[in-house]
Amino acid sequence: MLRHLVLDEEVIGHVLSMEHVEPVGWWHFSHSYVRSLTIDRGNWRKESTTAPSLLTKSCHDIDFIMWMLCSQPTKTADAPPHLPSYITSTGSRKFFRRERKPKEAGDATNCLSCAHEPDCDYSAKKIYIDKHVARGEAGWPVNIVDPEIEDIFRTRGKDAAAEEVLKRLGEDYEESTPAVDVEARPWFGRCVWESDNDVCDDQCVTITWEDDPLSLDDDGRPELENRGAKTAQFHMVAFTEKQCDRRGRIYGSKGEIEYDSNTIRVYKFSTGQTEIYRPHQAGGGHGGGDEGLVRQFLQAVNAVHNEAMPAAQAQGEFLGCDLDEAFRSHAVVFAAEEARTQRRVVDWKKWWSDKVEGQLRC
Repeated sequence: MLRHLVLDEEVIGHVLSMEHVEPVGWWHFSHSYVRSLTIDRGNWRKESTTAPSLLTKSCHDIDFIMWMLCSQPTKTADAPPHLPSYITSTGSRKFFRRERKPKEAGDATNCLSCAHEPDCDYSAKKIYIDKHVARGEAGWPVNIVDPEIEDIFRTRGKDAAAEEVLKRLGEDYEESTPAVDVEARPWFGRCVWESDNDVCDDQCVTITWEDDPLSLDDDGRPELENRGAKTAQFHMVAFTEKQCDRRGRIYGSKGEIEYDSNTIRVYKFSTGQTEIYRPHQAGGGHGGGDEGLVRQFLQAVNAVHNEAMPAAQAQGEFLGCDLDEAFRSHAVVFAAEEARTQRRVVDWKKWWSDKVEGQLRC
């Protein structure tokens, strides 16, 4: 609905800039990006064994930004994408490192043996036991700590489940434990300031587009439509109340839009009025996204299988994007990471030619 309002209906005129935020959630980040390291269960504390957090957590957000500002609207779907001009990024592991460890925690490496635990927001006991097991919750993230926890809940009850989780949280390493063994597994009771995590817990990405007209009008002026200069700013931040409930604003020539995971608010300069939209919420995993993606994919497959339409048309009609768009948005993530780690501005056209097209030709 948001894309339809912005690109097809042009309710705020031409897009000039966009701000988008991914609020990961304070304890969610500590679970998935500080304490965890099990690739097959989806946890990502180290770049060397998984990938940067911009890819493992926020590739969806870059997808979304590129789908809104790079891909063309339905009425001009055959037009080439409005490609970015420049990409830059800053970010780091700001908080979850030894230098930030509270003095009261001393040299403790595990929450269950730490004097500061009762006063610590990131106490593993508080997060896994008090916030989940004690409330009868055996799903994520508790079932990542102990994959058998749901069976224990069902067969032995809540107290037994809590006892089992506490055993897992109490697992620790010693000074003599080889580093390779420490790095090879998750430690869910581990102090968040003593972990070997290295991914960003706060990162910003700025994507800049320049004018890219496809034609001129009768007076020789460029026809920009959705191809005018614009900027997108993205912020991934760990330290939030909200958990993955994306939010943002889009600023246009005729108004602005504010959106979150539930509501779209459109303000028009001409009337001074705000119109509110509340899209249907499917429910289920990832705000209905899990079931929705599978449903749309199967509809596209059925359409092609029944010879109703070619694959390219089915992709556009049922999925709203194609492989080129998915490939391009992932490339933007890697370009942004290069910009961050090398502290420079990436020229998209040159970067794509050198890093992508050049490799494809090989």
